[in-house]
Amino acid sequence: MLLRSSSAVFTLFCLLAPVHAQSAGGGSPAQQPGYTLQTTTRIVLTDVIVTDRKGNPVHGLRASDFQIFDNNKPQVLSSFEEHTTTPIAPIEQASTSPGVYSNKFLLHLPPVLNIIVIDITNLELPDQMYLYYELNRFIKNLPAGQPIAIYWQSAEHNLMLQNFTTDHALLSAAVRKAIPHFPPPARGYYVDSGFIALQAIEHDFEQYPGRKNILWFSGGSTLFLAPDPMDQNLGPFAYPDPDLLRTIYDGLEASRIAIYPVDARGLQVVFGPLAMAVGAQQGLMQDIANATGGTAFYNNNGLDKIAAHWLDNGGSFYTLTYSPEDFRFDNKWHKVKVKLAPEFSGYTLSYRRGYFADGSSGVPHNEKPRKLLLAGGSPLTTAPDQQSIPIVFEVRVEPASPEPASSTNAAASLNMQTPKKGIIPYSIHYSLPADAFTAKTVDGKSEFDIGVAVFAFNNEGSAEAQLADRVTIVVNEDKLRMHPKASIPVDQQINLHKGQKYLYLAVWDMTSGRLGTLQIPFTVSKQKTKKF
Repeated sequence: MLLRSSSAVFTLFCLLAPVHAQSAGGGSPAQQPGYTLQTTTRIVLTDVIVTDRKGNPVHGLRASDFQIFDNNKPQVLSSFEEHTTTPIAPIEQASTSPGVYSNKFLLHLPPVLNIIVIDITNLELPDQMYLYYELNRFIKNLPAGQPIAIYWQSAEHNLMLQNFTTDHALLSAAVRKAIPHFPPPARGYYVDSGFIALQAIEHDFEQYPGRKNILWFSGGSTLFLAPDPMDQNLGPFAYPDPDLLRTIYDGLEASRIAIYPVDARGLQVVFGPLAMAVGAQQGLMQDIANATGGTAFYNNNGLDKIAAHWLDNGGSFYTLTYSPEDFRFDNKWHKVKVKLAPEFSGYTLSYRRGYFADGSSGVPHNEKPRKLLLAGGSPLTTAPDQQSIPIVFEVRVEPASPEPASSTNAAASLNMQTPKKGIIPYSIHYSLPADAFTAKTVDGKSEFDIGVAVFAFNNEGSAEAQLADRVTIVVNEDKLRMHPKASIPVDQQINLHKGQKYLYLAVWDMTSGRLGTLQIPFTVSKQKTKKF
């Protein structure tokens, strides 16, 4: 239920970077029952969608029906799972009472997350209005219990208008906020905004388990992703920054993000040079889909039917994992190719076409325990990495009291600032689960080292305020053992301008690196003073 801004993404990266660096260097690695991964082992996870000639998913295939190649070398599958679309129970809403918000919905997420991006960077107003009509038809016919998140993208701004919800009214409201808007003046096929948007989405959902399917509506993509990013024939689309290149592709792989580009302009009948330009745009959309394991849609006026087809079939796929032999962490691009047995030659395969051979693992740590196939076919289940399990917490946001905070708070209230004229102070009261944090010993005492941060944005995606604090809590281990589910209270105060705002809150364990985030829309209004 929020927005994201490019400045916030990179600011949060900077805040969390020391945490991850610290956690990587200290402590013992999590124990994995039954086997040990060596430093030269790289697990590659590939989601494969198999469709027939009509575009419908194919079910019932076996592991022996698949062949997978890494740089043209045949590989032995370590695991194989089929996923099918199943009915989903409604998820818990982020807000259960006025002013109180929680990310408890993370505890009951579906196995596949569906995200819609409305990118107006190259989308003219008439096409936006048609998209508005079609998306509302799609939302009206959504099956009960089907959660969706909605983003809005416009050049340098990227906003999450609605986090995952099954509430059709909230989804429709998010579409109304997204369109219509005048497109930005600076537009083109390949601009940094597309990558900023993608990095924001990667960051928002990097700790969410499962596959993420993104239906990306645009009027000519501003995002360029090649199935082989090291192709020497990319020309103007070649990447000038190899580090950024690896970061983007690693994030897509680790978060299991598949992009489904949709040309929101619908059926186009064009001739001459314009036809060549449109053809190039559609080829670009096809490249994006091939690079991430999605499907491109263009020259089709049935935008609501495209969305419905995407939703119905996006949860049907096969997950394959393998460990390449003689693997070297050399940062080079590895091409992945998946084939079916000859008797299935009429089927179409969609999957991610490769990965960089760096320290990034293709198996996200936050996945549910996965069954591996060992020699002889016996299964082995691996344990998830606790560091990557999100911290589930609750916050209460309310106008700041002029009175000092209660001394009973386990952590003193932080950054109680004197607001300037025209700015309204708000208090953020965190309730953090004690069992989510790792105690460390300092001078003979057990302590929790906790980081909290809040970012505030306006309706246009511009950052208005940000605040980050580090809190040290002395732990009474005897009481903690008696009450392991105890809550840790932490307070912050942030000064906000009046109007519609979006808040992004982050909580993390400075010792283990474990993180939790929460995104909420919020209306700041001047409080009436009671007269006595």
